[in-house]
Amino acid sequence: MAILSRQPVSISDVVAVARGGDPVSFASVTERDMRSSRAIVEAALASDEPVYGLNRELGAGRDVVVSPDRIAEFQARTIRNSSGGIGEPLALDQVRATIFARLAGFARGGAGVTVELARRYASLLNDGVHVHVPRSGSVGAADLTHLAAIAAVASGSGRVIVDGVTVPGSLDPLALQAHEALAALSGNSYSVGVGALVLHDLARIVNASDRVVALSVAATGGNPSPFSLAIQSAHRSIGQAASAKRIRALLLEPVGEVSTQDPVSFRAAPQVHGAFAEAVTAAAASVTLELNSSTENPLVDLDTGRMISGGNFQVVGLAIAYDSLRVAIGHVAATSERRIARISGLQADARRAGRTRVPGLLWYSAASLVAEIKSLANPVSLLVTPLSEGVEDHSSNAALALQQLERSAALTRDVLAIEAISAAEFVVLGGDIPLSDGLQELVDVVAAHLDEPADALVAAVSKYLFQPDSPPELTGFKEPAADFGSLRD
Repeated sequence: MAILSRQPVSISDVVAVARGGDPVSFASVTERDMRSSRAIVEAALASDEPVYGLNRELGAGRDVVVSPDRIAEFQARTIRNSSGGIGEPLALDQVRATIFARLAGFARGGAGVTVELARRYASLLNDGVHVHVPRSGSVGAADLTHLAAIAAVASGSGRVIVDGVTVPGSLDPLALQAHEALAALSGNSYSVGVGALVLHDLARIVNASDRVVALSVAATGGNPSPFSLAIQSAHRSIGQAASAKRIRALLLEPVGEVSTQDPVSFRAAPQVHGAFAEAVTAAAASVTLELNSSTENPLVDLDTGRMISGGNFQVVGLAIAYDSLRVAIGHVAATSERRIARISGLQADARRAGRTRVPGLLWYSAASLVAEIKSLANPVSLLVTPLSEGVEDHSSNAALALQQLERSAALTRDVLAIEAISAAEFVVLGGDIPLSDGLQELVDVVAAHLDEPADALVAAVSKYLFQPDSPPELTGFKEPAADFGSLRD
């Protein structure tokens, strides 16, 4: 049970609700806060004070009066006009993450919605309603089109998905009160909620990438010295040292001579993977910040009792974090492809002799994926377009930055799976390479699927590598002086 209260909301909470199906409820103090917030909205309406989105229109019409007799029509029109999303619908877990993130915003009181509307949103989660939310439409200044699709269903219209088929929503009509339409849309709930899911998945790549590197090192008889505690202590990067420790734990003492120095993609893997892990942690901090912030415009401020126009919907920091993560994961994929190339070269004789079972051009597929990953690493948070007659003249593109990160992660998982396949087949062909239990298990999984077509082989290994098995907590790295000693063997 996820109980929304004054306590912080975490990425784990989002995952538990979106994927674990945890029900949602409100603490009594939360309902009191929402009622107090709503009272501020009603007082502002009664005072006839000009307030954006309450008694004034939106966007370029911000100074156009909305008369009392048009308040109800204004709510319906706001939802209808914002329902401009297009494209494939979001998966159920993504819809649930988006609803939960917006509901967390309601619970903080800054939105000024009625308790009845908040309860309706909770019922969407608790009843398992799969709202049809088109993927594209947000420019990152509040995810308006995504949230309009949800608000439409919550108020009694919109579309839902039942048994894979999109049908009209069938909830009882719920008349939106003054300001509730805008309040329902005032959040980057898609970029934050779905971002929490993507970061949770990226945490699996942190661990799996080190396991794959360890197999490549073991398979090729690589030099283990770059992963030593002496090297890591000399640099004292926590993310790097954690990566090296995971690799060390999977390697046995080398048998026979090893190269004095392996290619950079092997010996500098902890540096690359550590940078990626730290980027994941930084992005997780940004997502957690947004989950626990009031981003509504106008903000219903419980302290002053006023509705205040602001710009907390502008999540540039989050968009930059997603941009940075695509660069970081690009380095993970690029170095993986280089190791694949190295292993492919070592297998050339076996391939000519017809002893290999994995298609040699699987390496080409990895190269193709990495080319796309590199293209996706270009920043998009600066690709803004002035909208609403120049009033909305800047945005973050957080949603696009997230979607490209989601794609980059999927491609990187396949690249790492191809590396694992290449290294595992090299072990199988060698026959006498000693491995730790953790690496032997990976080799056995690959060996069990070696005779399958390339796409099925990659899918099977990827599924094994990135199964949801307790990914690391995204709580941030401690300072080296405080935590480095824990990374000793």
